[in-house]
Amino acid sequence: MTGPGHEPFAVVLLDVNGTLVPSVPSGPPDALALQRFRRLVRHLTSAGVAVGLCSDSPLRQLREFGTRIGLGTAPGFPVIAENGNVVAVDGTVRVTTPFPALRSLRAEVAEAAAAHGLTRVGDAVAPEFGGRPPTGRTWAFGANRLASASVFGPPDFIHDVRHRLTGWSAGSRVAVSVELGPGGSYAGIHPYPRTESGKRVALAGLAARDPRSTLLVGNSPADWVPGVPGVRCAFVADPAVPRHVRDAAWYVSPAADLEGVVDVLGHVLRRQPPAPGPARF
Repeated sequence: MTGPGHEPFAVVLLDVNGTLVPSVPSGPPDALALQRFRRLVRHLTSAGVAVGLCSDSPLRQLREFGTRIGLGTAPGFPVIAENGNVVAVDGTVRVTTPFPALRSLRAEVAEAAAAHGLTRVGDAVAPEFGGRPPTGRTWAFGANRLASASVFGPPDFIHDVRHRLTGWSAGSRVAVSVELGPGGSYAGIHPYPRTESGKRVALAGLAARDPRSTLLVGNSPADWVPGVPGVRCAFVADPAVPRHVRDAAWYVSPAADLEGVVDVLGHVLRRQPPAPGPARF
């Protein structure tokens, strides 16, 4: 693993699931760790570094979550939502890749659910944001998505959704990527052939706004975006991060989850030159 570089950052974006919160939610965050996190965010903001979020989750949930953990009042902090397909900075919201086939795709998912004998319930919010995904023989679309889809339900159904949508995508000539959550708990569906494409485009656009770098902090290979000009990656401790990624990352914390994020932010702050004013994002 290489040591942290000394380059200045304009923005630090934090992954949520598996990074700020455990992959399997286990109650409220440690109060002292959250206090240190909030203090570091204030110091970084004063030093001209914007701290925001980057996740597959919907913008609405990310803004509410960011406000709750101390990033500020939305829309005052940057958010890359829906795996890069929704970018919210400077009070504007932009969709990077339109998804005109979304209605047809949702109909295909509904047909798969009917074949499994499942009953649809109201749109679901992920548990890390306080939601209660469907249980038993029920299923739901994820709530509040603007240009992607997520599906919750039994694992056999979720795996079948991926299989069906792969065939539907080829037959309809519609670019789609389908990524499954841990244990097949949900599916995230986006309008590009590779899951990381939208994140790369969004990060490249954000990095182009400032000569200083952008830092993405995550916990898995999905948070590794090499070759994007002006973008660096750091990780909290997680066995999912392969050795070659650890070796090339800006920094890898020995601590996991929120404690790891606090460690990364501390390294950013210590290597940040003075700035004339707060970041504008």
